[in-house]
Order: sequence, then structure tokens, then C-alpha cells
Amino acid sequence: MPRGVWYYYRMSTVDLSRALELAEENAEAGGIGRLAEKLLHRALKYYYEPDGSKHEIEVGGYFADILNEDGVTEIQTGSFFHIDKKLEAFLEYLPVTLVCPVVRRKRIVHIDPATGEETKPRLSQKKGRTEDVFRELIHIRKRLAEPNLVTVVPLVDCTEYRVRRGERRRYRDKGYDKLELRPTEFVSESVFVTPEDWLMLLPEGMDGFTAGELSEKLGIDARTAGAMCASLVYADALTRERPGKAYVYYRNR
Repeated sequence: MPRGVWYYYRMSTVDLSRALELAEENAEAGGIGRLAEKLLHRALKYYYEPDGSKHEIEVGGYFADILNEDGVTEIQTGSFFHIDKKLEAFLEYLPVTLVCPVVRRKRIVHIDPATGEETKPRLSQKKGRTEDVFRELIHIRKRLAEPNLVTVVPLVDCTEYRVRRGERRRYRDKGYDKLELRPTEFVSESVFVTPEDWLMLLPEGMDGFTAGELSEKLGIDARTAGAMCASLVYADALTRERPGKAYVYYRNR
């Protein structure tokens, strides 16, 4: 049976604003603000599964963010470096949907710790895109061809709240702490099940290319392009040859 045919992907039954309300209503005491992405992670849990009784369920010795009739949904807002064993345990028992949010646009608000006064939101110059997810997916690239793994990449806009400290603790320290990353808009969602899904990220007709050429064509940095090419090889979307110093990548037909 072709990969992905059997898998039924259920979209959310609530919008982001309602998910955010549920996340705040059910926050642990003192939870908001301790980690920069804590609220984003919790809001996405309620976005994909509004029933909180299906959150944080033990599966294979690890706690899954969501366990429902569709299987496990794991939301990863931080580094992917240490989640390989966790995914391996989940995939042994159930289909897994891995949700990897990317912040598209971020507005920054600084808070005065003495008065609580907030600055006017400033739009960050950095703009995220779906391809950015490969900077983390590279750490779990060997899982991408698993027949019961679905990768979901939502693009979200957020407001990041920062508290000014005034002193610098280390080189390049800008003198503030990240307090909270609050999602404001669910922009779009990309779902990857088959190799053909991954290939949709490539420019139409592009074949027989190097990572450098992909970087230039998509307007992404070299590190992201290299991680993208390597990950798509493991996802069975690309093959590669090394006729010279650089790998040349071909669509896997």
C-alpha cells in the first residue's frame, strides 16, 4: 500500500484564538513566561486537540503531547536534537503526527520590569518560512521515511515579549530576557506524508542541482539548503551522486 493512503489526518476543530483561550485557562500556576515558547506550545496542543484530557499521555515510556483516535501528535517548538528516541518509541506503537511550527513574522515588545510599561510593538526583520524547519529536521532525518510518520509545518505569526535587564551577562548579550512568545495568527499549514509532498517545496522543474544552487534559487542560506537536501534524501524524495566536490541531487522517480 502506498505511504500515507491509510492515514486519516484530522484538521483542528477550533481556531487559534479559542486554542489560546484554552491554553491560558488551563495554564499551570506560574507556567506562562518561564520559557520563551511555552505558550506557543500549549496553544498548539489545544489547536490540534481541544480536549485537554487527551494531553500528556504516556506511550512507550514517554509522554505524548496528544494521544487520540488519530494516534500520537507531538509538537516540537524547540530543538529536535534529543527527540529521536522519543519518536522511535511512539512509532513502535502508533502513527505519529509531528508538528513543527515556524514563526513567520514576529513583533517584539519590551517590558520595563519596574513599571510594567510596554513599548510599541516592533516588527522583527527576520521572516520565517517553511524551509526553515529543515534546520531541526536534519537531526531526525532517518525518521522521515517512516511509513507511519506525518510531518506538519504550521506557519504562525507571534508577538515576543521581552523584559529589559539593563546589564549584559555575556558577549553579544542584548540585555533582555525572553518572557513569552504569544501566537497571534495561524497563517498556513503544510502536511508532508509522501515523498511527492516533500518535492513540492522544490522549484518546479528543478532537477540535478547542488545545495548551493538550491540556496540561490529559493533565497535561503547555505546551511538550510544543505540540511534540506540531506533530509529529502532520507525522506526518499531525492537521490544524490557525487561526480565532483559537491553532491548533485535528483528527484527520486
